Amino acid sequence: MIKTTMDFLRDRIGLKRILLVVAVAMLTTAGYVLFTKLRLIDWAKVWDAIGQIGTPTLVLAGLFTAAAYATLTVYDYFATRTIGREDIPYPACAIGSFSSYSIAHNLGATVFTAAVVRYLVYSRYKITGPQVVKICFIAGLTFWLGNATVLGLGFVLEPWVVTPVVAPLGISGDMVRVVGVLILAVLAGWLFFVSRPRQFGSGTWQIKLPTAKLTFLQMVIGIVDLACTAMILYVLLMAMPNAPPAPFVAVAVIFCSAMLLGFATHAPGAAGAFEATLLVALPPLGFTAEAVVAAFILFRLYYFIGPFVLALIVVAIREFAGGRASLDHLKESMAVIREAEASQEAAKAGAKPGTQA
Repeated sequence: MIKTTMDFLRDRIGLKRILLVVAVAMLTTAGYVLFTKLRLIDWAKVWDAIGQIGTPTLVLAGLFTAAAYATLTVYDYFATRTIGREDIPYPACAIGSFSSYSIAHNLGATVFTAAVVRYLVYSRYKITGPQVVKICFIAGLTFWLGNATVLGLGFVLEPWVVTPVVAPLGISGDMVRVVGVLILAVLAGWLFFVSRPRQFGSGTWQIKLPTAKLTFLQMVIGIVDLACTAMILYVLLMAMPNAPPAPFVAVAVIFCSAMLLGFATHAPGAAGAFEATLLVALPPLGFTAEAVVAAFILFRLYYFIGPFVLALIVVAIREFAGGRASLDHLKESMAVIREAEASQEAAKAGAKPGTQA
């Protein structure tokens, strides 16, 4: 029944259309929530809270930002080794990862944008479109494994922190804990599944999944990345006037949920859903709405705007230093990725993916 339903949704309606409708609905809901919350904000208190943050806190937030993006560079290094491209050195992986994530997070359409930026960086190593897509897949898998682990543990240990977000849907704290258990069970099942060599696809699209040991490493990498990123928001929140003694785990679970909801809408910079979730979930911990707004404004400067500007400069310098016609190379990169995606869709339509032991 499940298979028949999925086939119907894919062939008759189209999963992309369904996901688009869901994303628009989420974005619309988030926009309404954000609008109603921001109408009550005392902006004088927001700017005053920002002005009271000391230099040590700003430096510490900067250090956690650097640590978060340094961890992201491991995503691409791990992915290139997984697909057999050991010839791509770590410095190139660092630039490719930092640039692709910084630019894609801000422009939206993350999957396509990140692939284009990666091709811009890795093309000098004779990389192909399918290989770039594989790198994006492995890096994305690392991201989702880390997020799923954090959410699973967080929902089990601190289910009450997301209750304000899901309560309007009739979901209780106990149900949140059950969801956490299910997430951890799925992760355990995945580890068991990849305990033997697994691969799917065929021809140029054949890809080997990381082993259980490497999958566990992916989880650790993802957790470290999320912990560093959540710490940016946490140190900013705790520096606000009259900040409550909120536990880091609670803030991390809320942060992770907010980021995932934001990325699910495909809005540039996860805008809308990210802020709306924080404004709903953080005040029950004792933070004022003004403190939350001040914190996420600074967070955006640290994690989104600053790295975005720096990534554009790095890519531009790299392109000009290589003697390339940047616009032509960008057009070429977009065409290669589009062609690779079309080839992938054709491969899926021609043969259903399977696994091999």
